[in-house]
Amino acid sequence: AQYYSQAGVLSNTRQQNVAPLGSYQFRAADSGLPDNWVGAMVLSASTELAAVATIQWTGGSAGDGVEADSYSGFASGSNRMNVPFAVYAPNAQYTVFSIQNTESATTANITMKYYNRAGNLDATITDSIPPNGQKMYDLHVPGAKIPVWANIPYFQANGNWTGAVVVETASSDQKVAAVANNFWPRYNVAFNASSTGARKLFVPSVERRYTNPNTDNGWLGFSVTIVQNLGSSNTSVTLKYINKDTQNIDLTLGPITLGPGVAVGCNTRSGGNGCTAAATYNGLGAGWVGSVIVESTTQDVAAISYSLRPRDNEAGAYTAAAASNAGNNTFLSEVYQIGGSGDARTLWSLLRLQNVSSNTATVQVRFVNRDGTVVNSATQNITIAGEKSSNFNLRTDSPINLGGNWSGGVHISSNQPLAVVVENLWGLSKLAAYNGYSR
Repeated sequence: AQYYSQAGVLSNTRQQNVAPLGSYQFRAADSGLPDNWVGAMVLSASTELAAVATIQWTGGSAGDGVEADSYSGFASGSNRMNVPFAVYAPNAQYTVFSIQNTESATTANITMKYYNRAGNLDATITDSIPPNGQKMYDLHVPGAKIPVWANIPYFQANGNWTGAVVVETASSDQKVAAVANNFWPRYNVAFNASSTGARKLFVPSVERRYTNPNTDNGWLGFSVTIVQNLGSSNTSVTLKYINKDTQNIDLTLGPITLGPGVAVGCNTRSGGNGCTAAATYNGLGAGWVGSVIVESTTQDVAAISYSLRPRDNEAGAYTAAAASNAGNNTFLSEVYQIGGSGDARTLWSLLRLQNVSSNTATVQVRFVNRDGTVVNSATQNITIAGEKSSNFNLRTDSPINLGGNWSGGVHISSNQPLAVVVENLWGLSKLAAYNGYSR
C-alpha cells in the first residue's frame, strides 16, 4: 500500500501478506500518516486484488452527526471519467469529486465539462494533476477551478446547478480515476465515476419504503437513479423496476429523451424533474424493494443510484453495472455480521445480487474469514432468474448465522454473470454502499 500526497509525493509505504481469498484492512489510524493528510492510495500485489475504501465522519452539526461512505478501487485509469450526478444548491447539497492521476511518469492534463439537466454545456475547465497525484473539486467552495455559479443562466433561473460532469485527458498516455461525494445536511454518499457506458445497465438496489409518505420521518427509504447520455446525439432511455419478491416488472418509465452529456434523475419518492410525476411511483406501494434495468436506444449511457433513509439519517450510493462489469466470480472485500441477532446487531451487511443475463443463474455464496478460510456452514446455494435479483440480509440469523462477531470477505461464483452491491449498516445511524468486483 503506497500513500501519495496530492502533489504525488510518496508519503508512506506499508506491506501486508494476504491469504488466498483473504482480506486485510489498511486502517487510517495505522497508516503512519500525519493528521490532516489528504491524498490517494495505490495497492500493488503479486496476485489480483479487489479493494474498497470506506470513509467515516463524526461530529456533524446536522442530523445524528455521523455518516459513512464507501467506493470501490479502480483496476486501472482511463482517458475519460463520467460523473452522472453533480450539484451545487446553496445550504442544501453539494458535490466534491476527486480525480487521481493513475500514471507514475506522466502529468494528466484534464478537461472538465459541466452539462446541466437542461442539456447545455455551462462550463469547461482545464487543470493538470502531477504523476501519482490527486485533486479535489469542491463545488460549494469558490476557486479558480470551480465554475462561477452566479454567472451561469441555469443557476440564475433555478437557484441551484444540477447536472453531470465529463472528465477527459489530453492524450492516450494520460489516465485518471475519479470518485464523487455528495453532501446534504443530513446525508452523504460516494460513488465511482464510470470510464465507459453501455446501452443496457443494471441497478441492483432500489427501494421505496414508507410508513407515512407525507413526512420525512415516515420515509424508511427511497432511491434516485441518475442516467447520463455519454454519446454525441440524442438517445431515448427506459427504466424497468423489477420486484425482488415477485420478480415482476412493476413499473416501466420512458422513453425519456436525453441530449449529449445530459443526465436525468428518477426519484421513487418525488418522481424527479424531467423524469416523471411523483404519483407514477404509487403503484409500487409502501414497501417496495427491487432492482432496475436501464436501456438506451442509440447511445451509451452511464448511471449511478443512491438511496436516502430520512428516518435514520442514512444514505448510500453505487455505480450501475454494464454486462461487461459483471462476472461469474464476484469478490466483496468488506462484509460484516457483528452484535447480537436481529435488532441487536450493531454492524451488518446487505448483499444485493442481480443476474445480468437472460438465463437462470445457479449461484454459490461463500463467506471467507480474513485469513482466507471459508466458513463452510454459511455457504449458500441459490438460483436467480434471468435479469432478476436476490438479497442476503446479514442482520438476521436466517439463513446465515456467522456467530455475531464476524467480518471478512465474500466470494460469489455463478454460471451466469452477476452485478453485486453491498450495503453496510452501522445500526440505524450509518450506511455505506459499494460495488462488488467481478470478473
